[in-house]
Amino acid sequence: MANLFSRFFELFIPARHTPIYLPDSPTAQSRSAHSTAPAPTPLPLKNWSHPFKDKAHPLLQLTQMAKAAAGYYPVGRNGLWHGGVHFDGGTAGTLDQSGVHCLADGEVVAYRIDQHSPSTTYFFEQLTVKKPFSRNFVLVRHRLEAPKIEGSPDTPPSLVFYSLYMHLRDWAVYQADPAIVRPGFWPEAQTRRVKATASDTHPDYPGQQGLSVFGQRRRGKALALLPRGMEVTVSGEGEYRKVEGTDGPDVLKDADGRLQGYVAYEYLVAFGEDVYRIGASALNVRAAASANSDVLMRLPQGTEVCVSGEGAFRKLERVNQYVHADSLEGEREPVADRIVVLQPPIAIKAADLIGHIGLYQDCTADYPEEKLHLEVFSGDDVETFIEDCRAWAGRLPASSKTWLKLAKDTAVVAHQAYFSATQPPSLNAANTPSDADLWVPKSLLDGFPSEKKIQVAAMPGRKACNWYRLEGLLHDADGNLLDGWVCEEVGVTPWVSPWSWDGFEVIFNYDTPRQALASFLRAANRLSAEQIEHHGALADMADTGPLKTRLYDLIDRNRDGSMSAEELQSAMALPAHAQSLAQLIIFYESEWRHAPSKWDGLDEILGHNGSTPQLNWVAEKRRINAMSWWDEVAVGVGLPGHGQVYHLHPLGLVGKFYTSKHKITVELLEKITGKSGGWFTGKGAGRAFAEMFKVKYPQIYNYDKSRFVGELNDALERYGIITPHQQAHFVSQCFHESAAFETTVEFGSGVQYDPGRHSSAVANGNTKVGDGPKYKGRGLIQLTWKNNYTSYSNYRKVDFVVDPEALASNMFNAIDVSCWYWRFSGAVTRKYDARGDINVLVDHEPGNVQLVTRAVNGGDNGLHERMKIYEEIRKEWGLS
Repeated sequence: MANLFSRFFELFIPARHTPIYLPDSPTAQSRSAHSTAPAPTPLPLKNWSHPFKDKAHPLLQLTQMAKAAAGYYPVGRNGLWHGGVHFDGGTAGTLDQSGVHCLADGEVVAYRIDQHSPSTTYFFEQLTVKKPFSRNFVLVRHRLEAPKIEGSPDTPPSLVFYSLYMHLRDWAVYQADPAIVRPGFWPEAQTRRVKATASDTHPDYPGQQGLSVFGQRRRGKALALLPRGMEVTVSGEGEYRKVEGTDGPDVLKDADGRLQGYVAYEYLVAFGEDVYRIGASALNVRAAASANSDVLMRLPQGTEVCVSGEGAFRKLERVNQYVHADSLEGEREPVADRIVVLQPPIAIKAADLIGHIGLYQDCTADYPEEKLHLEVFSGDDVETFIEDCRAWAGRLPASSKTWLKLAKDTAVVAHQAYFSATQPPSLNAANTPSDADLWVPKSLLDGFPSEKKIQVAAMPGRKACNWYRLEGLLHDADGNLLDGWVCEEVGVTPWVSPWSWDGFEVIFNYDTPRQALASFLRAANRLSAEQIEHHGALADMADTGPLKTRLYDLIDRNRDGSMSAEELQSAMALPAHAQSLAQLIIFYESEWRHAPSKWDGLDEILGHNGSTPQLNWVAEKRRINAMSWWDEVAVGVGLPGHGQVYHLHPLGLVGKFYTSKHKITVELLEKITGKSGGWFTGKGAGRAFAEMFKVKYPQIYNYDKSRFVGELNDALERYGIITPHQQAHFVSQCFHESAAFETTVEFGSGVQYDPGRHSSAVANGNTKVGDGPKYKGRGLIQLTWKNNYTSYSNYRKVDFVVDPEALASNMFNAIDVSCWYWRFSGAVTRKYDARGDINVLVDHEPGNVQLVTRAVNGGDNGLHERMKIYEEIRKEWGLS
């Protein structure tokens, strides 16, 4: 219940239902017997996402939360405990809150989606007012596991945690607007709709586009055309699905919808029980059982039919119809008005759609507003997990240290216009000490333009150092944000791994709601002298507890022993303080577990008793009960029944491990290629070539795109192609060279390779006629010439001169050789002393696509496309 007491609590609804334990099935009606055995924990997560796919760096994402109207972590505007964060009208001006997305890879274990939000009746003088609220939620289980240590059999430490998305949109809203995208974990209904992008045509339907209907489970000559938006029911699995609810094409039906026609039995081939296939190239459907009767239509070869009767002509009883499944939009429908526990859980990926923000009206609000409560918690022993991680981090390679720690009192040198590589800043210049520790992600520093970072080489008596210009990240003792240069002394200024959990601390909070309320009312001057005397000890216990004590250090700037909403927001607007708040891990009972005695204990301090009832408080207690879900869900999903869990800041956790706003993902490649299917689609490279490639390289043609992205990112890390600009250039070059990630082998204007491009170029790296086609382009960046094959063979200690096809038929080789060429080929222009390393060219002129293209291609071939893709990635990643 976000921001207790200042909002007064959450709203009353009718009694809760028994939860449904729903198996993963294609229909919403499928249910299993009640079971309390938790499902196995999910696989270790690999990917993270901001809930609204925000591309800002982690520190800015934290400070954005100061704009929320209420609902901060770990206390609300009223200084009371709050286990999550809110996204509401205050954050809407900064974020695109049109859809809520999953924080990390995991599995959906439970949800509740009401048909209509309930409401609570509040009493204001002589009036009663009903105020609606959404109690809809989705609960996702994740497993965070430290990276394995190469060569070690030891099992890395891991932690199971949960992300909770509360106050989501009602089911009725989706029903009223079919255009709203539905979450993928909702059960799939049998009825589907032809996509608006379906573009098939049929001669019997001039001027129309839609979806072809075939008489067998593959593409061929179409029987009919379904218009865009038409609803159909399908069954089965695979690429083509059977259309149900109809016995044949409309052209064969009479005015009453009955199937007509007869076919010659001699051309039918038995296919299954009472099912035949047409064996002829085509077969006429006659109006009567006679070869002289009218032809109603011609059924293509392979069409599946059912017939009845005897003799040379048999009556058509059914013509099976099939449609392309991916051209249909599957309608999804939740099991509404119930708590649903999924058995087994449904896998979900980072950034997948969870739902949409619903409406919520506080007891004091004049109107409902869109509000998301986002929470992360774990029932595991987080203290032990962190201890194990810290020991494990000491065994990880230095490359895992991706956060630069700037300790309190770091000197911030004011910027001067003349600062440059030849005149760098100096610690002897005027500077201001920072007032708090700050951990800065490497991805942020790597993304700085050249004018904001200066490298100073080591000299006798002086270590090498890197200067970074930080704007608005550090602050002084008065809380003023600083703009200036900080120095990283190489080998001295510490870099830390996220797995060391540096700066994080666990706080055990045992404040009761009664203590918290007494503290709040006393700080707000809403207790009489008599009440203070009676409840003051309770307030003291809350104010001197470990949570409040720690927060006073961060938030209570005027040291008056209380925390105002203004002080809280001011602290959250400072990156260092926002980060410190996000590093607090609070052990406390979940607010979603209902314990009536806990809330009844507030009756006295609120003045509620039998003779003077507080009707709004009575309604609020009912509302608390209605909002709760813990008891119905906990045991079935592996949470402790007592509700005591470790709470973590959602964005603090995501930002700590997903430190890169630039990341090559399946989503990014699909966006720039315009594809959502498999990695190779065989469209951009030309249909004829694609068919040849599919036959010759099936293991590449059907390569899993997620696996490809993982191997690509591993290779980029392995070869040190790691800055945003380096990776953006690399992907844009690979995009053109591999025909939009559809081939690992060079092709000419037609199906066959054009030997004229290379066969005569003996002097350019080949040694004899015929070397051209033998050592044609292979890999993502098309490696050509025998001398380059030789050099790479020497590097890998594998003979690719003898087996050049291995660079096209093996994805690891296709990726690895491209990274090798980028860093070590020696074929790059010597301009700027590149020494064969394209990274050097990128670092010198980050936006010069032409220079990089000439280094890769030797000319300007495809320059326009390479520039286009680079610009798309640059904008996607927010690079300057």
